[in-house]
Amino acid sequence: MALPPRVAVILVNHQDYTRPYLAACYASLMAQTYPADRVTLFIVNNGLPEAETRLTEQLAPTARMLQLPENVGWGGGNNAAIRVALAERFDYIILLNIDVTVDRAWLTQLVEEAERRPDTHILQSLILLHGTNRINSLGNRIQFLGFGYCQGYGEPASGASAPEVVDYASGASMLVRREVFEAVGMFRDDYFMYYDDVEFCWRARLAGYAVGVATSSVCRHKYAFATTLQWLYHLDRNRLTTLLTLERPGTLALILPCLLVAEGLLTAYYLCRGWGGSRLKLLGYFLRAGTWSAIRRNRLAIRRIRTRRDADIVKHFAAPITFAEVDGPVIRYVMNPLLRLYWGLVRSLIFW
Repeated sequence: MALPPRVAVILVNHQDYTRPYLAACYASLMAQTYPADRVTLFIVNNGLPEAETRLTEQLAPTARMLQLPENVGWGGGNNAAIRVALAERFDYIILLNIDVTVDRAWLTQLVEEAERRPDTHILQSLILLHGTNRINSLGNRIQFLGFGYCQGYGEPASGASAPEVVDYASGASMLVRREVFEAVGMFRDDYFMYYDDVEFCWRARLAGYAVGVATSSVCRHKYAFATTLQWLYHLDRNRLTTLLTLERPGTLALILPCLLVAEGLLTAYYLCRGWGGSRLKLLGYFLRAGTWSAIRRNRLAIRRIRTRRDADIVKHFAAPITFAEVDGPVIRYVMNPLLRLYWGLVRSLIFW
């Protein structure tokens, strides 16, 4: 009888996460029904002070600790453990947020779904809002200007079925087959936070890999929406960098008029809210020659792994902006109808 697949589960830890989240997350991982001798839990300590490192070791005594001298972000932290997992020939690599708890069959169901669906290479769990039976994410979509959003957010989880379209899996609970990392590379170290999962899944899909949801694998996320200037800067920088890196020139030309209008409206909105500093920093980033050199290098790298057209992926992106925290009548009744009209006109022109 064949042994179950070897699985690496990776948690990226930061000093703000240890005390509020680690104990509950670790306890739920230790209660899993999956064979314990086929799982290795990696905890990446992103520049933790010595006291926090000792606390992490006390709270998660069986985990393999990777100590990084400084905080290299979500992508960089995961990459450090992924390199080890690839070198040690793990079959599946699972990225898991530290601010989650997982149901007892979470890992068993996630791996069994992967084994049943060999043509799906990246799988997300059903992610619920912690303490509720409502959905945080049932797989995610990409809006054609690059905005990412959760499907099913706030809806009851009972009877939830896997959606027909999943543009990317959430990094809060994401299984990746080892061959995907070997073929397309790892997460973008320079993103630091936000959009790492969007860019990686989009890149993998361009290389011919598929993304899905395992609705029987349940994870509970202690999600809290918060807006800071750093959050806004990284979100906008990484969204625009992803578009400029992964889309073909013709696709970028088609969305450019709408993108410029949207960025202008966002700038006005940020200024009204006192967040203008994030837009000024964003402008400075895209005025650097090094930024465009990096985009050019990454576009060449994408060309080498690409097997699918934009017509296969990008033209199926969503038109409306669907983000619960910023929903309102202006978006719902003015912006989204205009976005549907614009995208309906231009996406039919994408044949490359």
